[in-house]
Amino acid sequence: MSKLGRFGLAAYLCFISSIGGAASARADAGGEGDKGDGVTVDALSFPVVLSDGNTYHIAGYLYHRGPLAGRALQVCVHGATHYHLYWDLPEIDGISYSYARYMASRGYDVLAIDQLGTGASSQPDGDFVTLAETANALHQVLAALRTSDNPANHRFRRIALVGHSNGSLTSIFATGAYHDADALVTTAWEHTPHPLPFDPSAIIAVLTTPYIPATTFSEAFWIGAFYYVPSTDLALVDYEYSHLGPAVQARAQFIDLFRVGLNTSLSGSVNVTVPVLVQDGNFDALQPSAFLSGEAAYYPRSPAVTLNFLTAIGHNINGHRNHLQSWTQIDAWARQTLGQEDDGGDDE
Repeated sequence: MSKLGRFGLAAYLCFISSIGGAASARADAGGEGDKGDGVTVDALSFPVVLSDGNTYHIAGYLYHRGPLAGRALQVCVHGATHYHLYWDLPEIDGISYSYARYMASRGYDVLAIDQLGTGASSQPDGDFVTLAETANALHQVLAALRTSDNPANHRFRRIALVGHSNGSLTSIFATGAYHDADALVTTAWEHTPHPLPFDPSAIIAVLTTPYIPATTFSEAFWIGAFYYVPSTDLALVDYEYSHLGPAVQARAQFIDLFRVGLNTSLSGSVNVTVPVLVQDGNFDALQPSAFLSGEAAYYPRSPAVTLNFLTAIGHNINGHRNHLQSWTQIDAWARQTLGQEDDGGDDE
């Protein structure tokens, strides 16, 4: 049974063109330093050589408190049609939506990347930027982080990959193919076939261009697809949507999402050999937790698969007021899995 269910090819194309969730993109914000929370942000650039023999660059933003000194690293991979600032959303009405700063305050180092083709990372021809090339680029970033010869000038010995939506797929594929990470967290993604929430539409037309801007989709669509409104401050959504400018998605990545959607065995999850944590919300219109119970079967070589069923939360988990139910569970799981010490950091 394919993930398309009864909705067919056109519906899935509609789905994959919107899977990423809301971006919190500011072209100049990734290099912001201390906001009074003690967290420093270093803007880094990782060179990668892809199958065409050319060198490209992956932008990364390293969040840390104090000198880099033996802490576990979370490498965060955003979803489609946006970029790294999904992990560093602003504070709105007294609530911080920054996953990266929360985890840095809990004693992790956090590297939030711009995936190949979007944000400040290189943008090769959009038909070259396949899932395989994107995962290879991620692999080269992680391989560099395992040495001291990298833009951070620090060797990281414990690494967890943390993905959101299509970034979860990239992380799954890279982990299964290259085995760079010690642990894998996927959010807002699942393999189990399930129906989609909307009918086919003219969104197929977006595939006629090499790159698809996030603003192809209206803010009203954004809210309906990515948020559970009772748990959402719409002022945050307004902020995100008004800062989507640099967020784009390569056509080849869409096509590969279509291929994996038709045959989820192509995700590479069967080759993942590290512990896995999976989180989905019960009001996620695209990846609802109602279909999550069978997810462990897709990771037969993992020593442990943990499932988190999030309540009153939609697809764009970090943008919900009740995001701490996600973050605290990732923290506890990563702390146990990676042997990270608890430094007693703030809860918000």
